[in-house]
Amino acid sequence: MQKFSSLPYVRPDLAAYKKEAEAHVEKVRNAESYEALRKEWISHSERTMEIMTMRSIASIRNTVDTTDAFYDQEIRYFNSEFPAISLIAMQAEAALLNSPFVGDFEKEFGSILIQNMRASLRFQDERLVPMQIKESELVRRYSRASATAVTEFRGKTVNFYGLLKQMESEDRKTRKEAFLAWSDLYQKISGELDDVYDEMVALRNEMAKTLGFESYTDMAYLKRRRFDYGREEVKAFRENVKKYITPACQLLYDKQRQRLGLDKLYKYDESLVFAGGNADPEGTKDELIQKALSMYKELSEETGEFFSFMVEYDLFDLESKPGKRPGGYCTSLPMYKAPFIFSNFNGTAADMGVLTHEAGHAFEGYLAGRIQPLPALAHSTSEINEIHSMAMEHFTYPWMKNFFGEKTDMYLYDHLWGALGVIPYMCVVDEFQHRVYDNPGMNRTERRKVWREIEKEFMPWRDYDGNAFLEEGGFWMQKQHIFMYPFYYIEYALAQICAFQFYLKMLKDQPSAWNDYVRLCKAGGSKGYFDLLKLADLENPFTEKAVKETTEAVVMRLSELEKKLGI
Repeated sequence: MQKFSSLPYVRPDLAAYKKEAEAHVEKVRNAESYEALRKEWISHSERTMEIMTMRSIASIRNTVDTTDAFYDQEIRYFNSEFPAISLIAMQAEAALLNSPFVGDFEKEFGSILIQNMRASLRFQDERLVPMQIKESELVRRYSRASATAVTEFRGKTVNFYGLLKQMESEDRKTRKEAFLAWSDLYQKISGELDDVYDEMVALRNEMAKTLGFESYTDMAYLKRRRFDYGREEVKAFRENVKKYITPACQLLYDKQRQRLGLDKLYKYDESLVFAGGNADPEGTKDELIQKALSMYKELSEETGEFFSFMVEYDLFDLESKPGKRPGGYCTSLPMYKAPFIFSNFNGTAADMGVLTHEAGHAFEGYLAGRIQPLPALAHSTSEINEIHSMAMEHFTYPWMKNFFGEKTDMYLYDHLWGALGVIPYMCVVDEFQHRVYDNPGMNRTERRKVWREIEKEFMPWRDYDGNAFLEEGGFWMQKQHIFMYPFYYIEYALAQICAFQFYLKMLKDQPSAWNDYVRLCKAGGSKGYFDLLKLADLENPFTEKAVKETTEAVVMRLSELEKKLGI
């Protein structure tokens, strides 16, 4: 393998690949023995990995620079062809499910793979293909609009990430000015984002109706493979958050207000945790990577091997730059069994949160991708995948002194408080999407009103200091998941409850907690959600007990850190 920047990209002939995929369907249908079926399935999976690697390279380079015309065109090419290819893949799965050897396949590779295939058959409909192409184009439009959005701040043209550090300034005037510039940035593109989302909601609703679902919400639940729970369980979880986590956050924000010496805590004050300024990591991007390499070598043999691989092949793009898509993610290059981490460093503590978070995803992919016998088993559903990432953030706490020096305890408090404090917001994003897709005729003004209503329920401390755009509900527009990955967000909240469990166990018995974590990572997606929780000795986060007791334990730990910091 070469460094990522040197990896060759060659546009795959997807027309030829379609013919290969169609031939694969026939070979699966006509397999005369389990050995023949197995050999064909694995062979085609390896061929698909080649295609997916080229797609992944193009996608990464496109998100690193959304203004690059070449890779923008390549993404359009993949988006136009993949819905039809996915349909053929579903036909292959249907052929496997109808094979007399499906029992042998299930015995070797597990029942969850068969369950996933049965669920995917629900989406085997040629009528969806043009809609999926249109949806991909809408996602591309959103991504480009958000990545290229800029505004003015103190005489400079800045993007979203250029404002984040200023929004944590010790100077309240600077924070407010940066906050207003941030709001202005989104208000400027709000018309375009509203237009895109109007089309997305209508299109996704049409997809659901075409397939016979009562609503897009029901379609999304099945598409996200939520086999072990449904809407009622999610609603009950949100209520538990409102009952236990929202009041805890209200008290913690009030303590923060007092620390900052403020009569009123506004949105632009929330990110300043300490009156003297937050803890920021020490070092350049390259220095932080080297510190992370040392950390992962000390954490375990597995993480040392994994992160050395990442560094050797430069499998990162971490610095914010013009035209780069907002956010952070981890993806993979299947042919090379290589993860890739994308982020937008901005010089704040969030850089370490994102780096360790995405490293958790990458670590799981690195391990499971080398253990699980099929690519489809290398990753689980998001409720589990986000445990990998969030728990890694906590497992790296003992090494944060290398990044924050004398301010390490400040960072630990800030991070742990932030991990708890963001859960109500996650519930707002989730309930908002339920309300939107249950009422697809809602207009843009009504959507904003609904967002603000839900926000006030889960986040009663949130005050925008009279900013009309945000007081009317414009804050929802900054959450890319709502546009790009519908209904993918409550998983973060569920996973954080489990990640807290790992953290609390780590405080008592680090080796045991780490062994449970590695066992979970190695399992990939080879079992269902609840079975994987049991495998890792984690309590089901849907229970009221789990939310209540975990919240209480985290608040107690925060109190201990407050005493240590003298705040």
